[in-house]
Amino acid sequence: MPQIEKNSVSATNQLKKNSYVTFIQEDGKGKKVMFVGNSITRHGISPEIGWYWDWGMAASALENDYVHLLVDKINMIEPDTSFCVCQVAKWECEYKNGSEHLQAYTRARDFEADVIVFRMIENCPHHNFDKDTFYREYQNLIDYLNPTEKAKIILTTGFWKHPGDDTIIRIAKEREYPYIYLGELGEDDKMKAIGLFEHTGIANHPGDLGMKHIAELIWEKIKEVI
Repeated sequence: MPQIEKNSVSATNQLKKNSYVTFIQEDGKGKKVMFVGNSITRHGISPEIGWYWDWGMAASALENDYVHLLVDKINMIEPDTSFCVCQVAKWECEYKNGSEHLQAYTRARDFEADVIVFRMIENCPHHNFDKDTFYREYQNLIDYLNPTEKAKIILTTGFWKHPGDDTIIRIAKEREYPYIYLGELGEDDKMKAIGLFEHTGIANHPGDLGMKHIAELIWEKIKEVI
């Protein structure tokens, strides 16, 4: 079974619509960094599946998810940075009509980030995946969240290997964006939270070690552009 099929966490209702966009250190007067992602970036409380927290699934604590690990790293060199977290699981589910959902992320667009990390794709249905449509709609999402075209863009592939990974890499090369391949992490059970949750979908999300590796790989790219 492909690793991505072990993710049985629903891509719907991960967050309420008015929580798709949130901020960390919103009053910072320095650089602006945005993280665009899905449950690995932030998943709200969902007792029905045994998830009682509001941070990146399946880190053991807020400070151990990849977003907050990177916030700490960035704060060490740019302590007045403000951060935006844009959760796009809904967009992923509906990527074929992605442009119809962009208005849900207006507050992220208005943030006018200096750096945007796109760490997403896992919730795009992988059966009958439409590469041409994803190619168009993913770029529309990038452009929507970067209205001033000033942001440095960093892309990653899926934590679990996805048929759209090649399209992300294609876009990165065509637009000369740095990118990070994460697919090997999702093949390694040590990177997951297996044994820590009854729900197998949660357990197959990155645990603390997986989050640490994601953060370290992204950090290598962020520190070159921050």
